[in-house]
Amino acid sequence: MLLSKKTSIKISCEYANLIGHMCYAASKLWNVCNYERQHYKETGLGQYPDWYYQKKAHKEDLWYKQLPSQTAQEVCRLLDKAWKSFYALKRSGGIESPRLPRFKQDGIPITYMQMGIVHERDTEKVRLSLPKALKKYMEGTYQIHENFLFLENKIFRDMDQIKQLR
Repeated sequence: MLLSKKTSIKISCEYANLIGHMCYAASKLWNVCNYERQHYKETGLGQYPDWYYQKKAHKEDLWYKQLPSQTAQEVCRLLDKAWKSFYALKRSGGIESPRLPRFKQDGIPITYMQMGIVHERDTEKVRLSLPKALKKYMEGTYQIHENFLFLENKIFRDMDQIKQLR
């Protein structure tokens, strides 16, 4: 049986800085992909960029590399879902003039997927992986030398498998 649980976790300043940077990178990746979709003809793309194209094309971009790969793909997938919703509303006429998906001004919540999470069985700890580019940036800019994020909470002790952390 799958359960969904919501909890709060106290984190250190270094972890807050790392997570804040990843949320900022997620919003920038969203904005880059959103701009590309809105202006694909002006940017010289032959066809409309879909989710698959965008996750492949932006793999070497700065903002994509600042996120775990599954998290970056999830950002692209959520943008694709927003655009599909826009086109569905436009076709159905459900809303007279639906608005395009908006650009994000602030950091957006990130989702850690299963491959980025390691749960140490029968403990309160969860280890989250950090991308290589983010580690290098944080060491050079903020002198933060973390290889992983370790989160602790009593709720993790009774879990066998964790699929997502948001």
